[in-house]
Amino acid sequence: MAADVIVVGAGHNGLTCAAYLVRAGLEVTVVESRGTVGGCASTVDAIGARVNICNCDHTMVLASGIVEELGLAAHGLRYLDVDPVEVAIGWGDEPAFVQYRSVERTVAGLPPAAGAAYRRYVDATLPLARLVLASAAGPPSFGRLLRLAKPRAAAMLLAWRRRSLLDVLASFGLPPWIRSAFAATGPGVWGVSPAAPGTAIGAVGPVLRHLAGVGRPAGGSGALPAALAAAVAAHGGTIRTASPVAGLVVEGGAVRGARLADGTQLTAPAVVCAVDPRTVLVDWLPPHLRRAARPRPDEYESKVDAVIAAPPALRALAGVDAEPHVATTVVSPPPEVLAAGPGRRVTDPPMFLVNVPSVRDPAMRPPGGGHLLSLEVLWTPYHLAGGWAGSDEPWRWLTRLASLAEPGFLDGVGAWRAMTPPDYERDFGLARGYAPSFAGGPLGALLGRPPELTRYRTAVRGLYLSGAGTFPGAGVWGASGRNAAHAVLADRR
Repeated sequence: MAADVIVVGAGHNGLTCAAYLVRAGLEVTVVESRGTVGGCASTVDAIGARVNICNCDHTMVLASGIVEELGLAAHGLRYLDVDPVEVAIGWGDEPAFVQYRSVERTVAGLPPAAGAAYRRYVDATLPLARLVLASAAGPPSFGRLLRLAKPRAAAMLLAWRRRSLLDVLASFGLPPWIRSAFAATGPGVWGVSPAAPGTAIGAVGPVLRHLAGVGRPAGGSGALPAALAAAVAAHGGTIRTASPVAGLVVEGGAVRGARLADGTQLTAPAVVCAVDPRTVLVDWLPPHLRRAARPRPDEYESKVDAVIAAPPALRALAGVDAEPHVATTVVSPPPEVLAAGPGRRVTDPPMFLVNVPSVRDPAMRPPGGGHLLSLEVLWTPYHLAGGWAGSDEPWRWLTRLASLAEPGFLDGVGAWRAMTPPDYERDFGLARGYAPSFAGGPLGALLGRPPELTRYRTAVRGLYLSGAGTFPGAGVWGASGRNAAHAVLADRR
């Protein structure tokens, strides 16, 4: 079977890449190892409900222009606005932090000193946040950085390149409870300590929520890849699910196609691999072209999904002027706990991302009534001390959440399941349960280093990379898929 381009991996980046290529008139075949499309952005049937594989909050894709450029509304995609964009509480008597899309409204809800510090932080970081948004619209390079960067943004990028997130946030005078919240949704999600040098770029994330907002696809996160798949099909593209790739066909330094696990060979002069780059460069290439394997991270996250009678009434949010559980609630330890970094045990107290998607989206409510709880637990190691089999950790997370709520929450927990790092490895091909995120430092990324992860081209002619392991990294963005498609089209021209 021959095509112009084979796209390996039907996550949202692979589907985005395919959609741009078929719109340009190319014959595209997408191959996916799982039985359905979407990867970690999908929504699946489990525990008698529709469950998001990962967090349902979308931010960067809303600012990318991809939804509009591909006409995804015509394929059923509709976003529900989420405001406040995030809520954060601690494990002690810290104040709740409510972040709205509006900077003014956010500042108004803070004590005067904290509000002044927050305004300084946002005003100073906005130029760099705009640079990050603009830079993701194409492959980064030094020349492109010079064209895009305003003097303030360039100076801040250079000043921050070796600093830690906690150090930068403290320099603005932000109180510990805000620093903890931002550390959890930045380096906490990446699986590294917010005290580590080079993590300061995480300070851009909260400001991006002010710029782009937060939305959720009606019907669950999987509505985005479903619309992308429909766009691919509408323009004549082919999507083959349950078709795992076993290797690539390379002749004379150029890719000639892909070989499936069942022995089928697909032929094409271009292959875009929207999977973990390590799998492509280490496992799928012929021995003389393979790269040396780098160690994989070992701490990422787990997720509990549960059907509940009612959302947990979190005591820290009593009296807060925001409708409970519209936004994701971050529950974070103090900065000194986070600074220690992940280990072979779950952080205690843990980092939670608490989401009840059925509050904002009635379509996510279980058919039998009640609500759907999504509880993400950060820094849960692949090699848990004592092992995951038979561990009481997942239920302990629910009891810890219940300790923050008014009595009765646990009594309303019905069917539930836990996805741990070994589960993500088995079901989604995430080695050691880690969603590969772009590994270059912020300055290196914007300068286009390393080349194959930022320019999307490899040393093998016709072989391209996309997905969460390439610039601009993990999260529901789609920029990697679009940029990889542009690289393919540019080379054909």
